[in-house]
Amino acid sequence: MKKVLLIFLSLILFSPLRAEARKSMALVSVSVTDMKKSPDYQSETVSQAMMGTPVEVTGKESYWYSIVTPEGYEGWTTEQNIALFSEDGLEEWKQAERLIVKDYFILVTEAPEEGAAVLSDCVMGNILEKDNAPEQKGFTPVILPDGRKGFVPACSVAPLKEWMEKAAAPTGDDIVSTAKLFTGFPYLWGGLSPKGMDCSGLVKLSYFLNGIILLRDASQQIETGGALDAGDIMGNLQAGDLVFFGRSATDTRGRSVSHVGICMGEGMMIHSSLRVRINSLLPGRSDSYTGKKIGGACRILGHQDTEPGIVTVLKHPWYF
Repeated sequence: MKKVLLIFLSLILFSPLRAEARKSMALVSVSVTDMKKSPDYQSETVSQAMMGTPVEVTGKESYWYSIVTPEGYEGWTTEQNIALFSEDGLEEWKQAERLIVKDYFILVTEAPEEGAAVLSDCVMGNILEKDNAPEQKGFTPVILPDGRKGFVPACSVAPLKEWMEKAAAPTGDDIVSTAKLFTGFPYLWGGLSPKGMDCSGLVKLSYFLNGIILLRDASQQIETGGALDAGDIMGNLQAGDLVFFGRSATDTRGRSVSHVGICMGEGMMIHSSLRVRINSLLPGRSDSYTGKKIGGACRILGHQDTEPGIVTVLKHPWYF
């Protein structure tokens, strides 16, 4: 009888349903947090996550937490950079009125006035909860993910749901226009925010601000959407398409992807290499990008919510 009881308890504790019930969620509580490869400050930064991003917590070592972002990317961050949520708490956040930061950089202050004490910085793409208190002197009351309350300039934020509904079906020109907002911004390995971004980070941020969550790395992004023949740059590549660089696959070795850019049309692309800049994909021009060989291209638009790697924010269960 005791053996049967132990087996029964084991089935309950370790069943998939039980594991799902034990899932712990959190919100990123700082403007941008680094995600480390291992729980150590000296470890490589593999990615970043921005304020208001819902993440799954999968482990803990000392004051480090392992987290998984909405697109499934894993890394480590410290306890000061996330706010743990119960299942009910996350549902309340999903139902609450939320705001997205639309300016490059703003401050959350304790009082609705310039020069007030600062609670936090925010960058474009951060998500804040709107407080029920009335707007004061052009400042909107907000609640940070860790529960602190403050104020932001009303002109610097927009309702999240309305923003994402408006951006639900972007054009290629929309993607390009967003990417061009970051022209001249610095390259940062693992970065995907206005504070600095790598090549796939620029792609991911540009699409997120247009309501679409992409996979994190260029080597992942090339496997999504509709594959395009990159041999005919002028004929096949449109604004918003992604073009990849690296080593093509052969009979003896696999494909290696080391860089990605966003096509602008007319043989041009915008990408993050040293800084966010515009180059030609056509050879023989003074502005040609000849650092690497083109290894493929894909079209993201038109493939939203048809595969796991291209999901609209509105349909991602962690956001709505």
